[in-house]
Amino acid sequence: MDQWITTLLTLDGREVIGVAETATGWLLTVDASRPAQCPHGGHPDRHRQRPHGTVGLRPVTLAGVPRRWRCVACGRTVCPRPAGLRPGQRWTSAAQEAALILLREASFRRVARLVGVTDSRLRRLVDRGVPTADPTWWDQPGDLVLSLDEHRFRGQDLLITVALPAPDRRLLALLPDDRLRSLEAGFAAIPEAVRTRIRAVTVDLTRAYARVVRRWCPNAQVLADPFHLIQDANRRLDEIRRLEQAASRTAIPRWPRVKGSEHLTPQQQAQLTEIQRRWPALGQLYHLKEDLRALFRAQTPAEARQAWERWMLNAEACDHAEGLVWARTLRRWRHEILGHGSQPQRWTNGLIEGYHTKIKQLKRLSYGFRTRDRYRRKMFLGFLPLTAIPQ
Repeated sequence: MDQWITTLLTLDGREVIGVAETATGWLLTVDASRPAQCPHGGHPDRHRQRPHGTVGLRPVTLAGVPRRWRCVACGRTVCPRPAGLRPGQRWTSAAQEAALILLREASFRRVARLVGVTDSRLRRLVDRGVPTADPTWWDQPGDLVLSLDEHRFRGQDLLITVALPAPDRRLLALLPDDRLRSLEAGFAAIPEAVRTRIRAVTVDLTRAYARVVRRWCPNAQVLADPFHLIQDANRRLDEIRRLEQAASRTAIPRWPRVKGSEHLTPQQQAQLTEIQRRWPALGQLYHLKEDLRALFRAQTPAEARQAWERWMLNAEACDHAEGLVWARTLRRWRHEILGHGSQPQRWTNGLIEGYHTKIKQLKRLSYGFRTRDRYRRKMFLGFLPLTAIPQ
């Protein structure tokens, strides 16, 4: 067979001596090439068939034929093993790599039908070969920025997601649960020299996470995630809108209250003006949300403090009681909010929220999981480059 065909089928180090078409795919009979030097011994390889991958959607199976060679120097005979096969290996390394590629966006049962193996073998492959954390990010030079957030596994079960927005955008780890001891164990696994280079960590409004970060990363600035703060602001506005709508029995549009002022269409701008005229308290809350967005765009710490003091005065003077409740909530996160003014750029959990969207899609494609550890490995496989998977 031509050299480029053997390279395409990852058959380097083998000699194809037969090709047959079966009912399920292709059967290649291969033999190991003549050894370049005497390995001083060896054991004959059994004549057995092993899955090797796919050509198109048809599985390819290898059948090995052993051949003995005698060394003219020492007189000993050897039976070299084809490249890519280890003792006791049921399928080739190329087949395992192809299966992992397919498992990144498909279920175990679907890939099992394509590759020609059982579901349990694929699960063992994931359990054995896919990690739940990426240690290669430790080699990133310069300052590091982390993001922490939660996502649901089944019902009320939560897992902590750790991402790296800078300097390289990647998913770092999926912790087994949302308990503080799991988060502390995750930080303890990071070398101290790496933890000292972490300059900022964005968290949602969970005070316990902030305490853990300060304990393990003393040089890091804990930042309140703007995404969650604006999401909380929109939730408050929508609740007040529903109450006013029920009291006045008048439909109040939702989108003019949720969208930013710079993204409003002329029609939505007219609706917003009418809402502010008929419901002044609702208009004041909307301006508080816009002022909060402007606070995160502050370029210097002094500018951030001025925006913060102005926002607190307006919130406490709001005609609606929700303004005072809102001010009490954000006052507890004053340092984490003002910390954005001292950063060279605004850090958010937007990257990690995008990862959560992909994780939800992968969960639907996988049709559920029974074990938490296998779920973590299967989800992490969708983000991990195959070069980081131990073979």
